[in-house]
Amino acid sequence: MAKVYAQHAFAGNYHLETRYAPPKWEWFVQDATRPGKPLFSGESATLEAAMNDAAVRVGLVPQIVNWKPAGPEIEIPD
Repeated sequence: MAKVYAQHAFAGNYHLETRYAPPKWEWFVQDATRPGKPLFSGESATLEAAMNDAAVRVGLVPQIVNWKPAGPEIEIPD
């Protein structure tokens, strides 16, 4: 089993988050200046895809977003 962490990042006025909801990953984008309901959300097959999808949805280059671990370690079945 792989062990990973959900991720979150602040990029400009956006707060990006991922969450594991077996068997998929959910992603969310919120306005960092007005926390509350997500501006955008979606589902992806992998953590990496969720991180990329969240960044691209708000026009960011995925490779420059500074993601950080969030929450407890998650075990993902192989």
